[in-house]
Amino acid sequence: NEPCAVRFNDVCFDYGDGPVLRDLSFEIPAGEMVALVGTSGAGKSTIASLIPRFFDASSGEITLGDRPLQSFTLASLRQGMALVTQEPFLMNDSVRENISMGHVFDESAIIQAAKDAHAHGFISALPQGYDTRLDEHGMRLSGGERQRICIARAFLRDAPVLILDEATSALDAESEAVVQDALERLMENRTVLAIAHRLSTIRQANRILVVDGGRIAESGTHAALMDQGGAYARLVGRQRLS
Repeated sequence: NEPCAVRFNDVCFDYGDGPVLRDLSFEIPAGEMVALVGTSGAGKSTIASLIPRFFDASSGEITLGDRPLQSFTLASLRQGMALVTQEPFLMNDSVRENISMGHVFDESAIIQAAKDAHAHGFISALPQGYDTRLDEHGMRLSGGERQRICIARAFLRDAPVLILDEATSALDAESEAVVQDALERLMENRTVLAIAHRLSTIRQANRILVVDGGRIAESGTHAALMDQGGAYARLVGRQRLS
């Protein structure tokens, strides 16, 4: 699965009670990482939700490679994407099924994905290992462990596009370090859109987009945006990158 570019061309969106995104245009080049930052309500999660077509743009166009998103079936579009969010989605099923998500994979591939996600150790220590049944909330797992199950799922899917939505924001420092290392492995050779507020994640981005009021207020690298002394520098200074 080769990474491919994602482009937003004059995209507008509203939920029916006023515009959320306004004439948004940007590109995530194939194999690169773009980070979205901004205050709460700026439109970051809406941008991320448009790529797998959880919603469709009100106007404008989003392309994957050179094809409009609507030219793909929903199944094929989403098969080419992996999503890791702040609240990991788990099923009332075994650890194995939570990683494979109902698809058939060799046991060795599932275990390798768990190892890549730093999850194999704690999974092996569960009462029935990979056969241990989880509930929808993963109550027997810590937040970092739930997150690593979802990262293992993304490794196994091996999708060319990766969307990270505040993937480490709910974790303590120790869990964050382990999850961050797994995410860095996962991001290699993929096209990545990351909504983040931790500088450790943001600094890795090829480009940072500051979203404000549904528009892109600033764009550049961490160093360039800090030198500008504008909205991004103020967000960093106030640690308001949520």
